[in-house]
Amino acid sequence: MVLKNFACTVPRSLSYLPLRKVIHLSGALFPLMAVYFGKEIAVGIVTFLTFLFLGMELIKPKIRSYSLFKILWRKNEYNEFASAPLLYLISILVLLLLSYRLDEGICYASIVVLAVGDGLATIIGIHGKMCYGNSSKTIEGTAAGLLGAILCGFPFAGPLSIAGGVAGMYVEARSGSSDNLAVPFAALLGMLVMKFLVNTYISITA
Repeated sequence: MVLKNFACTVPRSLSYLPLRKVIHLSGALFPLMAVYFGKEIAVGIVTFLTFLFLGMELIKPKIRSYSLFKILWRKNEYNEFASAPLLYLISILVLLLLSYRLDEGICYASIVVLAVGDGLATIIGIHGKMCYGNSSKTIEGTAAGLLGAILCGFPFAGPLSIAGGVAGMYVEARSGSSDNLAVPFAALLGMLVMKFLVNTYISITA
């Protein structure tokens, strides 16, 4: 009876763009790139990709008939500006830049929540059976995203990745088209708040 209350009632498309999701997941490589090759390299590559994307959007009317667009762009993005990929790149770029000022491990783990957590939430969730009320987002997707975000974020932020994963995936389950912006910064805020609380507790009890 409890499971029945979570039965999906909103029609969902069982098709998505696999290559697009592979690219989405590959965003987790940027923190590794920053660690092993330097932040400047990672920032430079993301900046280049951002301008490359904007250039492609400018000439999209001339090239949208190519098969590349059919495997990377959603139908509604053929004739409209594809804001989701841009927000994805901007989020990664901003978090890399923030790593110069904030705890870099937390910034890198936030990128992981966006890339792995949000990515897995779609890949697994599209086949899920239990939805949140009138939403098409599934509990299975959130669980997979949360697990992936914590496991992949742990090397960067340690136990704080749990707070980041929970905050990020909570927002992902309730956000719409702006999730590429909302998810990573919710994760960032969740980890920063948890770090502050832990440090405050340690200073009080020391």
